[in-house]
Amino acid sequence: MKRILIIAGEVSGDLHAAALVTSLREKNPDLKFIGVGGDRMDKAGVEIVYHISQFSILGFVEILKHLPFIRKVVRHLTGLLDTEIDAVLLVDYPGFNLRIARIAKGKGLPVIYYICPQMWAWGEGRIDKFKKFVDLPIVIFKFEEEFFRKHGIKAYFVGHPLLDQITDRIGESDFKKEYGIKNSVYPIGLFPGSRENEVRHLLPIMLKSVRILDREFKLKPLIAKAPHVDRKAYESLLMEHEKSSLIHSDVHNLMKFSYVALVASGTATLELGYFQTPSVVLYKVSPISYVIGKLVVKIKNIALTNIVLHKTVFPEFIQHQANPRNIVRELSKYFVDKDYYQSVKDTLKQIKEILGESGSSERAANLVLDFLNEK
Repeated sequence: MKRILIIAGEVSGDLHAAALVTSLREKNPDLKFIGVGGDRMDKAGVEIVYHISQFSILGFVEILKHLPFIRKVVRHLTGLLDTEIDAVLLVDYPGFNLRIARIAKGKGLPVIYYICPQMWAWGEGRIDKFKKFVDLPIVIFKFEEEFFRKHGIKAYFVGHPLLDQITDRIGESDFKKEYGIKNSVYPIGLFPGSRENEVRHLLPIMLKSVRILDREFKLKPLIAKAPHVDRKAYESLLMEHEKSSLIHSDVHNLMKFSYVALVASGTATLELGYFQTPSVVLYKVSPISYVIGKLVVKIKNIALTNIVLHKTVFPEFIQHQANPRNIVRELSKYFVDKDYYQSVKDTLKQIKEILGESGSSERAANLVLDFLNEK
């Protein structure tokens, strides 16, 4: 029986890791997984030693505040690496996972990385370290495979796991009926992020922007609740905005049937692009984290949709620019200029082709098993 340490530190990573673990265990029931993850990984059979709700950290300053906890986790996981671990499987979450990759390689353990760090965004200074610490890189964008190859690294493109997770539970008329949306009202999806500090930073700005826009257009704000964020983070704001509704699940239908959306920078921007929902992207961290991030990130855009399309399709507002005046200005264009609105939707059609075909978890599982058998 092979024992694998698996680490996913965010909600999206938990989702993708769970799908991969499920495929792996279907093919080889003798595999045992232990590590960091969330409810989905737990359900898939992973022994969770730290839950992702403990890793709701965003930005460099926020990480500094959590250093004692991070050091504790690293010590614990390092101890696990000395006790019958046969391989390490890392899923996204690069700031933490690359540190674990270095420790694992120092102990002679094979390291698999699924959803590799966005080296193309950080600049190329870390490539040599990545090459040294990771044995099997598995990527979810075709251009990443080509990027790594250019640097002498054999990476494997499997397609984006998003395609395996999208289901059409209901139609638009049923969706509107379920949430009490009249035909004369525009549903607007609000996606303030998967971490509590994202919600506290961004949701008030989103709701204030919607309130201003609602003076001219009839809107129904629908807020996507992150699974691991306490409802209390939303409740006080909901009391001030009686027209708003909190959506606990059904997030993909919310993305699909929203007329427009406001979204925190992250995986959700790509999902909204897939559903061809015109959006505005927001990002806000502490001032010091922002300054450091500017030094690290080497690309023009932050939204994945804009990055994969190589153009700014979704307007992006970062830090002090993420204010109601700018947001309302850009959102208004989607309502008053129907040609512009349709042109954005037409451009977003390319996303489906870029993401590849469904079955990414299955393909990734085959790569992992072949690699483990060779080892």
